[in-house]
Amino acid sequence: MAITSYQEFVNRAFVESRPLSAQWELTFKCNHLCGFCYNAPNGQREMATEEIKRGLEKIADFGILYLTMTGGEPMVRPDFFEIAKYARHLGFALRLYTNGYLIDDERARKLKEIHIFEVEISIHGAKAETHDQLTGIRGSFDKVISALENLQKYRIKTNLKCPVTHLNQQELWGIWDIAKKFETSISYDPVITPRDDGDKSPLGMAATKDFLVKFFSDEYKELRYGRDVAKRDDSVVRANCGTGRTSFTVDPYGNIFPCVQWRRKWANIKEVESLAELWKESEVLKHVRWAAEQIPQTTLKETEAGAFCTFCPGVAELQTGSPFKMYPQAEVVSEARLAAYNAKAPSERPAAGGIECTGV
Repeated sequence: MAITSYQEFVNRAFVESRPLSAQWELTFKCNHLCGFCYNAPNGQREMATEEIKRGLEKIADFGILYLTMTGGEPMVRPDFFEIAKYARHLGFALRLYTNGYLIDDERARKLKEIHIFEVEISIHGAKAETHDQLTGIRGSFDKVISALENLQKYRIKTNLKCPVTHLNQQELWGIWDIAKKFETSISYDPVITPRDDGDKSPLGMAATKDFLVKFFSDEYKELRYGRDVAKRDDSVVRANCGTGRTSFTVDPYGNIFPCVQWRRKWANIKEVESLAELWKESEVLKHVRWAAEQIPQTTLKETEAGAFCTFCPGVAELQTGSPFKMYPQAEVVSEARLAAYNAKAPSERPAAGGIECTGV
């Protein structure tokens, strides 16, 4: 299949370690109580409005195209729209990651007025009982449906995402139906991770291994948009993931990390003048880029299932102390993918290629 000009652009940026996007966690405060959330507030003072604006100016000067505002729940900040408008003024294509709870008609209209590029809402069940149990907030499912109605009214591009847990794993088709009803995409993430402070309690929410084998089989192929499980081709895969290559993450305190999962600080947005110079010279970034190149040649060579592994070095380091050490979630998912692959006749197996760093 021929690749598009945009794909060529992204691939070139990956090879050249040229950043295209940034993710800013505006706050760790949230109006939900999800037990599998990876955020770990540490009591520091979160950045004020003007500090964030100055940071956005530095990111704009760096040439970033896409900015994602996330949290916590970014819309709980009273200055959310002031920040969003300023980001649009600086020329960013703006994404919003949200739980949707606060998107009433007025806020949906404001999002339309600032020409938001897209909104991504987390959904945790096909019915209120399941969704509300996972968020810890009664009525949160109804708020998601209301948010979808409001965003659809203003024709705002919307995506849904669903962390797959043992509580909602039997409702994925129902969630799929909700996405179709509102004409949104839906992505399922089968990997639950520890909190950023190392707390492993969220792992108890993970989907069962038996279900994951089923999820990667043809029975759930439609939910994966027709994608077959493919084996990684190490002759074309330069790095395990794009950490420190095409994007980075800023937390509510201004700390900058290679990605949302790999919390190795390489700068603080309040303290730097030029991100461009640090992007080239940072020893942290040099190391994570090198590690991502080594993982396919080391860690993922150790088992047959490694060729089907969606491995995150950030999660590995947090959970095991080493970015090169296999961790349980990656092992379970890779074995489920391998089982689905082996279930097909050799003639039906797709050609080897790249594998996403997370998700499906």
